[in-house]
Amino acid sequence: MDRVRFGRALGYGARHAAKTLMKAADAATTPGPTRSATGREPAAQTRQPAAQTRQPAAQTRQPAAPVDRVAEKVAQTQRTVATTKQHAGKLGRSVWTPLARFSSVVWLQVTGLFFGLIAMFLAQGAWKERAAWRLPVGSHEATKFWVLAIAFAAFGYFAVSNFVRAWLRERR
Repeated sequence: MDRVRFGRALGYGARHAAKTLMKAADAATTPGPTRSATGREPAAQTRQPAAQTRQPAAQTRQPAAPVDRVAEKVAQTQRTVATTKQHAGKLGRSVWTPLARFSSVVWLQVTGLFFGLIAMFLAQGAWKERAAWRLPVGSHEATKFWVLAIAFAAFGYFAVSNFVRAWLRERR
């Protein structure tokens, strides 16, 4: 994965988390409405004495009952927590998915490098024994050359295939 795509994914997750936290902070600091979520009148307004009902409308309004305010705050907090959990999951996916892909690409490249180094040493040994390829297969030098050549081919294949797999995975 290139740096630009990784940076975009990481930046998107960070912006998304910051927006969620700002919404949660705004929701926690805003005052709630005077009616409860069920739409019924608060208990303090339903049981007024007869002497208070004759007062002007501006004086008869009383603040919402503490129980209703608490119930509304609890509901608001539950909604905020649910939204935060949902966005945190998206943040995790947006951060960990590119990181997992990037680390698997790096792992393939590192193992390909080690296979390539082993293949180079095997090629060096086969080059030293190159004169033995014309000898009969039963001789010690010829057997040593063919074992080194076959091992070189195998480790060379592993090195190349790891780099090809890393290149293909990076392009996804």
